[in-house]
Amino acid sequence: CNSFTYLDLYKSDKDIIPTGYIKTYTSKAQGLDNVFQVYTHGNIGVINFRGSTANKFSWLANMYSELLPVEGEITVRDITFNYKMGKDSSSSIHSGYTLALAFLHQDLLAQIKKLNEQGIYDIIITGHSQGGALGVLARSYLNYVSPAELDPKTNFKVYVFAMPMVGNKSFVREYNNAFSTPEM
Repeated sequence: CNSFTYLDLYKSDKDIIPTGYIKTYTSKAQGLDNVFQVYTHGNIGVINFRGSTANKFSWLANMYSELLPVEGEITVRDITFNYKMGKDSSSSIHSGYTLALAFLHQDLLAQIKKLNEQGIYDIIITGHSQGGALGVLARSYLNYVSPAELDPKTNFKVYVFAMPMVGNKSFVREYNNAFSTPEM
């Protein structure tokens, strides 16, 4: 998750990329100054979302916190983002992070497809702070993407750090029930 900080501070992140991992893609900054990276390590892929930046648009994503229905449609720049991030109609999600994901979703799906074409179906999603919020919402969104857009063999694990709230209590309960690993 610190790759973005190292890039900002030292213009290189090669010293902190774990041994065996190869960065294969960095998206362009889109929408509310959001970026993600893709790494591979053998048959494992990693999608790393960047957290908040000093850019005022990045902070708009944090502050635009009205709750949206868990299923809906957002149109930005002639692109329609039909999203579903849960089944429970009482679940609601953070509007700013959902809008940020609307800008990223096509690129995100394209990169997952590229990983799948390489035989990579186990994908870790990570991020810090705002990046963590995007990671959780991306996982929820990917759960409902049609098999025509996302190979059903794809498995996701989410490891995020210091993320802000992304939804109401009902969303959290539904997310935890759907994606948490049972305790042993």
